[in-house]
Amino acid sequence: MRRVLSICSVAWLLTGALDGHGASAGRRVWSRSRTTWIYEAPRVSARRLGYVRPGVSVGVRDALPVLGPGCKGGFVGIEPRGYVCLDRTATLDRGDHFVRAAQSFLPVRRELPFEYALSNGTPMYWRLPRPSEAETAERWFGPVGSYGKLSWGNRAHAELAEARPIPAHDALPDFLRDGSAERARETRLVRRTLPHGSMLAYSKRFDHAARTWLLAADGSLVPADRVRPFRVSDFAGLVLDSDKRLPAAFTRAAGAALFVRDADGTFRELPRRWRAKTALFIDGPAVPLGSARVWPTSEHVQGRRLFVADRDLHVIEQLERPPFALAAGEKWLLISITRGTLTAYAGLTPVFATLISPGAGGVPRPGVSLVKASTTPLGVYRITFKLRSTTMSPDPDEPRRFWIDEVPHTQYFAAPFALHAAYWHEDFGVPKSAGCINLSPRDAAWLFDWTEPHVPDGWSGAIPGGPMGKGTTVVITR
Repeated sequence: MRRVLSICSVAWLLTGALDGHGASAGRRVWSRSRTTWIYEAPRVSARRLGYVRPGVSVGVRDALPVLGPGCKGGFVGIEPRGYVCLDRTATLDRGDHFVRAAQSFLPVRRELPFEYALSNGTPMYWRLPRPSEAETAERWFGPVGSYGKLSWGNRAHAELAEARPIPAHDALPDFLRDGSAERARETRLVRRTLPHGSMLAYSKRFDHAARTWLLAADGSLVPADRVRPFRVSDFAGLVLDSDKRLPAAFTRAAGAALFVRDADGTFRELPRRWRAKTALFIDGPAVPLGSARVWPTSEHVQGRRLFVADRDLHVIEQLERPPFALAAGEKWLLISITRGTLTAYAGLTPVFATLISPGAGGVPRPGVSLVKASTTPLGVYRITFKLRSTTMSPDPDEPRRFWIDEVPHTQYFAAPFALHAAYWHEDFGVPKSAGCINLSPRDAAWLFDWTEPHVPDGWSGAIPGGPMGKGTTVVITR
């Protein structure tokens, strides 16, 4: 039998933590740290099931905290499983000043958990500066709205960045108001520099002292006139069912030439073009056309079937035999580096197909570092960690030199390689990344919800194993 913490028990009873039946009455535990771990059992040496980010809360399952090794404050059972240690990273007090502040920069549940922007080079402030302080702190960054050229490796990160104002949308957060919380009395001014070319995630945009400010995902304050907001891509893959089946295709970046077959059997090219990444369903085998070939589609114009040249398509055909032993209905992903495609299968039934951007280095080469060559590894893997969002950087601790802020719907399969949303480009189907599998925000969100393990509501991330089950298999081919 687990020994109950007497002090915590009394405190909880006095605050009404129990209902009339002795169970938890809608109580929640709040994260007040960058990472609040969730353990399988009430001990810090137990398997980690997932984590919760600052300001986020999860429902409490057990009525009373219990003692456990490595946690002086005791553990609380949470929904739907696991335990959280009541140490400096977690609290039962919703009124905790850090929790209240962190709730101002929480992510939201949608395809993009934050709004995003590309930095032109700017300070990230601890508190709102006076105009004279901002002038001094920003004197090295040039006039507002100005920015230089990006390096060759970072140039693609600006593809969706737009040089336009970011209008204010929100009220001044409560924790920044005079006398309301610790931040208003903060003596330090600059937290760190957001380098030119790094990316910012922000939750709020508000006016102060005739300037629009952004509340970053880490609680920092950034002047909106020193970043460029990203346009959000609307690209999405195909959800497949009995009426929408493979083979399917997406037109390539340059668009696609369209053909019709005349009565005499000859092909005639039409003057119109399809826009890049148009989704099509293939209706039959490819047909020779000179030294090339064309695919018949399910689309018609004036009663005639449209054909598209093979060179203009990313074709996704259904796999007839699995590359490994499958359990009935088992979920798995098939990714092709050279085709730039991803197909999600349940058993041998394809349920989703889309375009992805693999590593810019192409197919891995023997003896060449995958990371240095920006190549995606080939092979069979399982998802090892799912995070609703995570910041990516070459820096080992808090990022300083360069970072991509709060990358949405990240699923690691062979760390540092992961599937994740790319909010900075939409050139899907083309090798583009540093080795990860880039997806559109809409596709990454769909895939995150579909793969295993499921991330419970309120949790910020989940780790396969034990009660969480196995991670979904990821097969990466040429």
